[in-house]
Parts: sequence; C-alpha cells; structure tokens
Amino acid sequence: MGRFTAANYRAVGAEAIATALFVWAGCGSGIATNRWTEADSDAAMLNSIALGFGFSIAVLVYAIAHISGGHINPIVTFAFMLEKEMSIPLGLLYMFAQFFGAWIGALLLWGCVASLTHQCDDEDADFISSVCASSEKSGGGYGPPFGLAANKVESKVSIGSAFLLETMGSYLLVFVVLHTAYDKNSVAKNAAPIAIGWAVLLAHLVLVPFTGCGINPARTFGPFVADSMGGINYWVRGWWVFFVAPFFGSLLAWATFKFILCDREEKSETPVKRASGHEESESPVKKFGHEEGVEVTKKPPAHQDTFLEEEM
Repeated sequence: MGRFTAANYRAVGAEAIATALFVWAGCGSGIATNRWTEADSDAAMLNSIALGFGFSIAVLVYAIAHISGGHINPIVTFAFMLEKEMSIPLGLLYMFAQFFGAWIGALLLWGCVASLTHQCDDEDADFISSVCASSEKSGGGYGPPFGLAANKVESKVSIGSAFLLETMGSYLLVFVVLHTAYDKNSVAKNAAPIAIGWAVLLAHLVLVPFTGCGINPARTFGPFVADSMGGINYWVRGWWVFFVAPFFGSLLAWATFKFILCDREEKSETPVKRASGHEESESPVKKFGHEEGVEVTKKPPAHQDTFLEEEM
C-alpha cells in the first residue's frame, strides 16, 4: 500500500472545507427562510430549504471536483470505497474530514445567527418568534437558534418510516452520482454536479417535513455536536437513523449500479471520451484515491475528472 501524497492531503482539505461550507449554507438556508414567527412551516419555506441544499451541493461539487472528486458526503465516499476506486485508509480520511468540516460549518453558522435569541427575554421585544421556544435550554437560557437546523424524526413519524425515508433519499443521491459522475457512458459529463444538486433538492422536498432530510451523516453530525456544546440535546428518539440509513441506501444504490445496470461487456481498451468531447486512448496516469499515490496504468476515475473539462 502506497503512502499518502500531497495530492491526497489537498483532497482531504478540500473535502473538509467544502463540507463546512455546505453545512453553513444548507442549514443556514433553513434558518434564514424561517418566518421567525409562531407560524408553522409552509410550502414556500420547504422549497427555499430544498433549493438552498440543492444549489449548495451543486456549486461546491463544481468547485472541488478537480481536487477531490467532490464527495462532500460520507455515503458518496462509501460508494466509491465499495467500487474500489478508493482505498479504505483514504476513504476513512475523507470521512473524517467531512465530519470535522461539518462541525466547523455548524459552529460558524452558530456564530452568524447567535444574536437571534438575544431578545427572547425582553418583554418589550418587537417580535414574537418560534426561535425562542426552539432554542430554549431545559435549565434556562438559550442555545443555538433553531437548533442550527438539526435533523430529527418528527413525533408523528415512526422510526421505521424515518429509516425508509432516509434510505430512499440516500439511494436517490448515490444512484445519481454513480450514473452521472462515474459511469463513463453517462451523458451528463461536466453537468453532473447539476444533476447531483437536483437529486439533493428532490430528496429535501420529500424528506424535510418528516426528518429534516439528513441523507448525509456529516451534515447531521455537525449541528448535533454544536447543539450539544450549546446545551441542547438532539441525540434523542431516532438519532441513529441518520447515521445508519444513509449508508444502507448507499449500499443499495451501489449494488444496483454494480450488479444490475452496469454494462459488463465494455472492453477496457475502449477509447475514453473526455469531458471536452475528444476521444483519447488510455495512458499511464496518477490514479488518485485508489492506491494512495501509486502510479498505475488506468484511466482517471470518472468521479474526479469527468465533472470539469480538461485542458487537452
């Protein structure tokens, strides 16, 4: 097994930064679109939250795909580990970076919105906001506003339903990733991040009213830990669903790709069509993410360099 290279560490850093920005922007959209009144959520808020998460992932995948492949989600990394496009040590390092980045992103978001609870105890305050009730700690005082949009299984939703919902949302996401960004026959090419963003958007449109839509264990982990630091406990009923169901959905999506839909009759010598539209024969390249810096004769993994057009 080869040693980690400078490219590996740059990729890990990119995953941490992008996941931090994803949590900041996605969860931030959930807080920003709240009415800050006692009114319940409505369709407009649901659409705004879904758009916030969907656009965030599309933009960030475009930003770092050439550096790390643009996973920004442990279940995407898990799928590529199953596909043996990444070694286990490197995949675990990716996941650590994603969880760490999500925590940093949640802390940054907390700092940005902390003042929302400053008027909660002011009888002369000019607003009545659900932020106070949703942020109140059991021992008095207030924690992170709106729980930093942390995931939770709603009281009317059974654990079984929540598990299936999170599994299906995760399946949709990884299914789209594998068939648009990884499959070399994909018609998406460098538009793959848009399709991935739309998959995230669709999952949120369905899941937000039920679970807040996790489909990303790192996205769940960041606000959970930040809320715990602020004195609010979200490790309650069904918390484990957000850390088990997404990986299960990823496994099912990979199995569908690998054993049902993958074209096994393709020959390895088939010319590789680049994102630029040109065709070229395979040549020796540094295959990042497979054997950590070991040079092999194989085409570059599609999840890294089919997103963005290469200089020919």
